[in-house]
Amino acid sequence: MAQFKKATLALALAALAKAAVIPRNSTVGTSPACDVVDALVPSFNGSVRTILFDQAYKDASIQRLAGAVQIPTVVGDNNPDPLVDPDFYSEFVRLHEYLNETFPLVRQNLELETINGFGLLYTWRGSNPNLKPILFTSHQDVVPVNNDTIDEWKFPPFSGHYDNETDSVWGRGSFDVKNLVIGQMEAVEKLLEDGYQTERTVLLAFGFDEEASGIWGARFISQYIEQEYGQNGVMVMFDEGAGLVEVDAGSYIAVIPNAEKGYLDGIVAVNGQGGHSSSPPKHTTIGVASDMITQLENNPSGVEFDVQNPLFGFLTCAAQYSSQLPMSLKQLIFAAPANQTAEAMLAQLLYSTDLTTDYVKTSQAVTIFHGGVKVNSIPETSEFYVNHRIAQGSSVAETKERFLYYANATANKFGYGLIAEGVTLIEPTKLGYINITYNSRPLEPSPVSPSSGPTWDLLTGTVQNLFVNDFWKEQGLNNYTVATASGMVTGNTDSKHYWNVTDTIYRFIGGVTDPAISSLMHSVNEHVTMETHLQSVAFVYEFIVNANEYGSTIN
Repeated sequence: MAQFKKATLALALAALAKAAVIPRNSTVGTSPACDVVDALVPSFNGSVRTILFDQAYKDASIQRLAGAVQIPTVVGDNNPDPLVDPDFYSEFVRLHEYLNETFPLVRQNLELETINGFGLLYTWRGSNPNLKPILFTSHQDVVPVNNDTIDEWKFPPFSGHYDNETDSVWGRGSFDVKNLVIGQMEAVEKLLEDGYQTERTVLLAFGFDEEASGIWGARFISQYIEQEYGQNGVMVMFDEGAGLVEVDAGSYIAVIPNAEKGYLDGIVAVNGQGGHSSSPPKHTTIGVASDMITQLENNPSGVEFDVQNPLFGFLTCAAQYSSQLPMSLKQLIFAAPANQTAEAMLAQLLYSTDLTTDYVKTSQAVTIFHGGVKVNSIPETSEFYVNHRIAQGSSVAETKERFLYYANATANKFGYGLIAEGVTLIEPTKLGYINITYNSRPLEPSPVSPSSGPTWDLLTGTVQNLFVNDFWKEQGLNNYTVATASGMVTGNTDSKHYWNVTDTIYRFIGGVTDPAISSLMHSVNEHVTMETHLQSVAFVYEFIVNANEYGSTIN
């Protein structure tokens, strides 16, 4: 999974509560309600409770997930064309064989297209071809494990070990995101076992290089789907993302991100004088590069937030259902839609709070620096990369403009030339020049998917029934509640390749998420609890059933 902000919004509530110093006479306005919706109870008497509570099913699911984790489908940042170097992807062949063996009913009843060598697209044909399909996506690939950290793992990173004490499957990909690959397959397999026939076509799409931006996997799968079903030919798409967070004892919010930030890598090469370190220039290229980095980090992007930001949906829910927030902050949230002063104050509070700031600004991170090859040699070139995640409300062009501003300031300060994207802005001097380029595939902030209307109602009604009726009430937890809210993710998923396929994309896993576990994605001791995993399976199962029963008019 493209790395999401490690601290969840549940943790951010506490931080906001501590940070809030707000006049208590703020004008209270009307705010969009965050309601506990009516449950959509399917008439099909299927296996949701078996998935959630049956020990034999759980034991089998543990083995299915563990087996997938044990296959190290690792990718790096730059991976070869799969049609040119298929051997590089040999572990994916093993995974495909494993899926075929593990899910025999899927293999027998669904059509399988292998796209661009290793992308998988399963099609469960519905009985009504006039209805747009549902698309569930995830990815087969995982990030590498740093060999220097292997001894820090509680269990070996590709063991797929099940630990009874934590009720978790451990290993790389267990939470990012082979759990969804296996979970989506498990849901369809169980529906087939139960004799269910879908009216609406269901698609399962599994890319194989999401961790490297999906250029060989999801990009080609999405093109195939668009050719098959047309532009905006899919009813709704689900991808990895958020889940349910507990904001008070027994009170949950289902955070359903319906937008994500944009992406841009800025690459700066400072070219100057080399030579022996005993006769150095006043400023080496490392020094000049470091000055620009300092300017960037000392002058972060400004706030980009208003009540149209999807994050405001979560804040509204939190204000209504969490006792962690002080009344003054709740009043500020409720006032914001009708009061520009309150809206601006809320924006500044989010901006100044560490756990929420990246949701309301374009973030930047210097991630790579190259300069120098020998201690007594002055480097002719120093290069660094800056990764930007572009806020909703901003743009690639605006981010480039800001980046260029500080490159220009550095060039003028040190008497260097400046070239940006092949255009000479300041002629190179005898001291040198700065060259600015960008990654080949910049990404604008995503379109915002609907947070109201029939598809949203179908989704939220399914969540309500699954957790309140199927899960909590079955355990005697009759006072537990779940509200639903829009949200945003700060990273990028494969969903960016599917914007032409559907205008309704939700980055939602359908399970309760633990902030401590979420923070371990891409890190040591990645694991997933079986409770969360089985909830995700049950969500896919029940959403398909409800889409056929309650969503037959959605198209």
